[in-house]
Amino acid sequence: MRASNRKLKTGATLAAALCAAAALCGLPAFAQEKPAPRLDQLKATKLSVDTSKQQQIWAAVMKTVGAHDAKANCWTLETRSRRFCMQPAKFAMRSANDKSDYYFAISGKDYQANALKTGVVMFMHFTTTPDDKSFILRELDGLYEFGTRQAPAEEKNFRFIEVAIDTYAWEVTDHFRINGLDQEMTTLIHVGGVFTPKQRRMADFITYKGNEQSCGAGQSNCVSNRVDYSFRPGAGGLHALELTLRRKTGGKKIFALDDSSQALRSEPFVVRFDAKEGRYAIPSEDMVEWLGRRMPAKLAAQP
Repeated sequence: MRASNRKLKTGATLAAALCAAAALCGLPAFAQEKPAPRLDQLKATKLSVDTSKQQQIWAAVMKTVGAHDAKANCWTLETRSRRFCMQPAKFAMRSANDKSDYYFAISGKDYQANALKTGVVMFMHFTTTPDDKSFILRELDGLYEFGTRQAPAEEKNFRFIEVAIDTYAWEVTDHFRINGLDQEMTTLIHVGGVFTPKQRRMADFITYKGNEQSCGAGQSNCVSNRVDYSFRPGAGGLHALELTLRRKTGGKKIFALDDSSQALRSEPFVVRFDAKEGRYAIPSEDMVEWLGRRMPAKLAAQP
């Protein structure tokens, strides 16, 4: 369930450029999780694409991942003895100074049924300019483990966010179930921009715990614990994170988006980016439990 930051080389188009950086080659499927290393500098790869057509953009990018598997309806990412069935998930575009940057999240699963219990995610970054309509590959990052093999990460699991001025990250939300509670983990992965941290994976923390799946109609023991967070601009580096825990208990309707019942709220807690460690200084991976200790005894005024 947690994101693994082991690296893989791409398919035929990029295999030679990434061979030296492929940390997964030859490793067992359940290797110890380690910080993501930087990839070696890639040779420029150009793609001719009409940027006004999203389908054409994805078609061109996925060809660099590998050959299309018509039977499985995916693109085959190969790395030595490992093969992954990859599909488009989400892309974002940012324009500045007469150029445009395109960021892609691509997800999938291992073809070998017993190799990984999770899905996998890779990220790609291309640049184009008004003078040259072709895409130029800038960065490749992956593979990370998210979701389950049966349900790899999809578009709704990704959000493209600005973590500093002209600096961006993918927010990936992973869902799992432990001890009868539905849980979500949020991971922030740096993907490019003016500021470059030492690590791609900048934060991992639990942002939701609840019994939504097991709390049926008519029950009054439903519980929802959700960490809301926002970015607070500061002096230099990445923006700080401001986290607040919101807790609701009651009937089934507490899980509805239009529920206006009151909630308990913790005091806002600010987490700054630790430039030395290259990550946000999160005090605990389980921020629901950690912020719960700061919960007031009475209901807040707002839902």
